[in-house]
Amino acid sequence: MPERFSDFVAIFMSALAVGYIVYEIERRRRSLHDLWDVLDGEDAAMTAGLVAMVDSGELEPYAGATLA
Repeated sequence: MPERFSDFVAIFMSALAVGYIVYEIERRRRSLHDLWDVLDGEDAAMTAGLVAMVDSGELEPYAGATLA
């Protein structure tokens, strides 16, 4: 157990610093998720189905587009 008041202050400030770092990482992760995660589960399944149809020859890709 800490014996001096300054030990308590150091523990409290360390806990605040770690908490802020965790908060900042989560905030940036959410920001990147909102920016890059444009397809939800239903859209991703539909896109995968369309890609499979193009691969099987059932659909032709748009002639004006280039395939990546």
